[in-house]
Amino acid sequence: MGARSNCVSSELSPSKCLRRCALLISLAAGACIAASTSFAQDAAAHFRGKTVNVLVGFGPGGGYDGYGQLLGQFIGKFIPGEPRVIVRHMPGAGSVTMLNHLYNVAAKDGLTFGIPAAGTAYTHLIGIERDKAAAKYDAQKFSWLGSLEAFTPIVFAWHKTRFRTMDDLRQHEFNYGSSGPTTGGETYAEMMNVLLGTKLKPVRGYKGSNEIALAIERGELDGIVGWCWTCVKADKPQYIAEKTGIFIAQFGVTPDPEMKANGVPNFLDMITNDNDRKAAHLVLANLAFGRPFVAPPDLPPFVLQALRKAFVDMARDKEFLEYAKKTRREINLMSGEEIDKLLAESFSLPKEIVARAVAISSPPP
Repeated sequence: MGARSNCVSSELSPSKCLRRCALLISLAAGACIAASTSFAQDAAAHFRGKTVNVLVGFGPGGGYDGYGQLLGQFIGKFIPGEPRVIVRHMPGAGSVTMLNHLYNVAAKDGLTFGIPAAGTAYTHLIGIERDKAAAKYDAQKFSWLGSLEAFTPIVFAWHKTRFRTMDDLRQHEFNYGSSGPTTGGETYAEMMNVLLGTKLKPVRGYKGSNEIALAIERGELDGIVGWCWTCVKADKPQYIAEKTGIFIAQFGVTPDPEMKANGVPNFLDMITNDNDRKAAHLVLANLAFGRPFVAPPDLPPFVLQALRKAFVDMARDKEFLEYAKKTRREINLMSGEEIDKLLAESFSLPKEIVARAVAISSPPP
């Protein structure tokens, strides 16, 4: 627009004006290409010959580990310089231990990033004071790379228990496995207890959903709250085929079509109060990026750009998608920029909505 305005106000002929505009556009495009090339060259030099560590905030065998291992197999060839990639586990406090490490200890060089529980991004917005004190990070300052799945958490009961319906959950205490009070499962359970009158009780100390599933099979627990529907299909398909798993409720901003078709009620649809529904919606907002990957804050711009581009390119790659399908991992891409935007919107909501969200979702001590 500026080039055209100069032409209009000058005494140049129309043809010369057009040539000048074309030259300016060409120069601008060349500068963009040169900058992009420079970034790519810097990134290739930065990552070449290095090892990238992908940290999983939970123990082996669960959904987070599944997506961490999936990314670990493919991301290396999309990062400039094609570094070696190793997946490591750093469980603790529902992945808060890993996030604290990324924020306060890990080098800000892009060579270490990880996959936490998405709900941990909202700890300082709607978490209780104890959890805020434990979470020594600012979620909005992290370098979010993107997410591979938007999932639907569920209330899952073992077939040998008495639990079949929502009424059963209201009438009897339901002991479910948990890896910590900051995990989504305890948040969802407390919302059900407060808003729907259920009696869901956490049994803590488990490293992840795989360990909880084994405890359920041994009869130590009644079930699990917050396990994702896609995780059951991927990791324990026999629970569905053999009908040993009972699916009592689902959580999500929108119901999962497959579960809805099988008559599994959605939590939000059971809330009658409009303000409570808005508050619950905030608590569930993180489900849009159910399998997020995040790096330390303050990465060099060329490093963050390279990692975000590698993440998106990988998630759209045909070979990657075919392998994800083969291993029963559903892919729903959300970019790092989209996560940044969602967090900014959530952290700017009215105080009364945030306060109510805290009141209905804070797990027991």
